[in-house]
Amino acid sequence: MNASDDVQKVKTEKIRVSIETVNSTIVGTVHKPAQAYRSRLSDLLNQKEANFLSVTDAAVYRQDDFAEPAYSTSYVAVNLSSIVTVRPLEG
Repeated sequence: MNASDDVQKVKTEKIRVSIETVNSTIVGTVHKPAQAYRSRLSDLLNQKEANFLSVTDAAVYRQDDFAEPAYSTSYVAVNLSSIVTVRPLEG
């Protein structure tokens, strides 16, 4: 038995989002608990115990150039205080 056998996986729903911050726009995926209390996107943004929003499969664009991402990454933690708007994307 290895360490990963002891880990219980939490079922989540993926939401593709566009996050506008003061300096950039991030397009990526956030994961929210599936069918649980406080499982809305707005609940993720209003968590008092968290300072960051975890985003996977992210493309980061500069505010002045949305033609191509400045960079892409498999994970980025976005400081909640820097978020201006979050918009769910279709598909």
